[in-house]
Amino acid sequence: MNQLTQILRQLQALVMGMNPQSRVLAGLMLVSILVGAGFLAQGYSGGTVAMEYLFDGQNFNTEELDQFEVAFSTAALRAYQRNGTRIQVPKGSKDSYLKALKDANAIPLRLGTEMDEFTKGGNILETGLSTQLRYRNTRIKALQNALTTLPFVREALVTYDERTEGFSSDKKKTANVAIYPRGNNQLTESQKQSIISYIQTSFSGLRRSDVALLDMSRAETTVGNEDPEALAHDQYLKTKAFYEQDLKRKALELLAAYGDVEVGVNVELDSTLSEETEELKYNDKPTTLQSTTTKKDVDTQRMNAGGRPGAEPNAMANRSASLTPPDQSSKTKEQSETARSVAGSSVSSIRKVGLKLTSATLSVSVPFSYYQKAYLHSWQMRNPDQQASAAPAPKESDITAIKLETKNAIQAKLEPILDKAAPGEDKFPRIAVTDYIDSPKPTLPEPSLTSQALDWLADSWQTLALLGLAGVALVSLRSFAKTEAAGGDAAFERGFDIPLDDAADIDLAGLADNEEIDEPRGEDGESLVLRTTGGDLKQDLTQLVRANPDAAATLLRNWISEG
Repeated sequence: MNQLTQILRQLQALVMGMNPQSRVLAGLMLVSILVGAGFLAQGYSGGTVAMEYLFDGQNFNTEELDQFEVAFSTAALRAYQRNGTRIQVPKGSKDSYLKALKDANAIPLRLGTEMDEFTKGGNILETGLSTQLRYRNTRIKALQNALTTLPFVREALVTYDERTEGFSSDKKKTANVAIYPRGNNQLTESQKQSIISYIQTSFSGLRRSDVALLDMSRAETTVGNEDPEALAHDQYLKTKAFYEQDLKRKALELLAAYGDVEVGVNVELDSTLSEETEELKYNDKPTTLQSTTTKKDVDTQRMNAGGRPGAEPNAMANRSASLTPPDQSSKTKEQSETARSVAGSSVSSIRKVGLKLTSATLSVSVPFSYYQKAYLHSWQMRNPDQQASAAPAPKESDITAIKLETKNAIQAKLEPILDKAAPGEDKFPRIAVTDYIDSPKPTLPEPSLTSQALDWLADSWQTLALLGLAGVALVSLRSFAKTEAAGGDAAFERGFDIPLDDAADIDLAGLADNEEIDEPRGEDGESLVLRTTGGDLKQDLTQLVRANPDAAATLLRNWISEG
């Protein structure tokens, strides 16, 4: 505390020791320093405030943007900017804006955070019905947030209801979706069916026919259809749109050198969703699965009865012939074969993807200004030593030739991206090239000098104020310096306009509050009190100051006051 008091006394003594001009100059400098520090604290930089998008430039719906503005207004933060569906805040005070959103519980929720909040809530005393209702509300809120993230949806409202009819235990389930598109554009049929499918699969046991979608831009209600043919038609339209967008993208990339070209695409698909073929063929010759062969050979011989026993019957003499039959023999062969055969067959199964692209046509419109640019380029190629301004006006024949050349070039570029047509079926050209007159776009009026000056002043008034304050301080310092210089030696040289005879009679003792002042003496005993002799007053004052500075100051003060 004593140290602080001592510092304050030193400052007070310093201020009191200053002349009025120095005090004014010190005050101006102090104000300049405080103003500059305030600008730095507010993120001031080069006359403009550096801005930054919140949450990396994320897009928000209208409800979220309104919540942001309410949070900023509550925290007295007004330097933000609302650009479309995004928010810009000063870069130097971004933390303050984020803190304001957190305090107001306006931080945008990410997808899936609703279910996290559901798991955190609840208590052990909560009934099962309350938990079920809270879970349903959380699901509905998650669906709404998911729908609003779609690029063509501005706001979405989802309602769901369950009720029991009569004494049946089955519950009747219905869901309604209200969509407010962005830019007041009407929802396409594909977008409607996609939203209905998403809602129908989000609730267990919900049918497509129980989902109704309201397009708030046209006040049209679409009810889901369970007809398989309707689903097939929707799939056909989606596939057709995919092929058309893909061909248009490729065509625009190839024709980028022709300027602002307009491309129209139409494709035709095979109406077959899918195709599966299975074929069974039998072979002419059967295929043997099992074969068995059995063979049996039997050889039998039978002998006849012999002659009379003894030698005589066996002698060489004549004897009577026997008429008995000769010996008998027989041979028998048996063979059996058993075969098990089946008729040979082959099975072939073919499955093809449906909705195949069968034909496509392109319509290309070239801006008429391209033909003029092409003519000037061709003329300069033939006349390289002349300026383009010297080119004559193109004739009709020249434009016609350029059109034909452009048409052939465009067809040659786009032909490879189209499938080859079957022979004899291409009765009309698949690539049509036309032109359109591209009228010059209306130029926006340039801002007037007054509006530019006002905008510049609105952005740079802080800089101007700071520079003006510094300029005033410098001018004041210059004027103070001139004042000090003007009163320096001139009055002193004139002797402050005091007569020398009157100055010789001044009583220094009486001027010092009636206190006796010893006359200063030199080494030789001579008095050093100022006594003018008509000589150099400056030299006399110098001697007096050396001898007694207090007396000299008192003398000068009295001279000035009397003068």
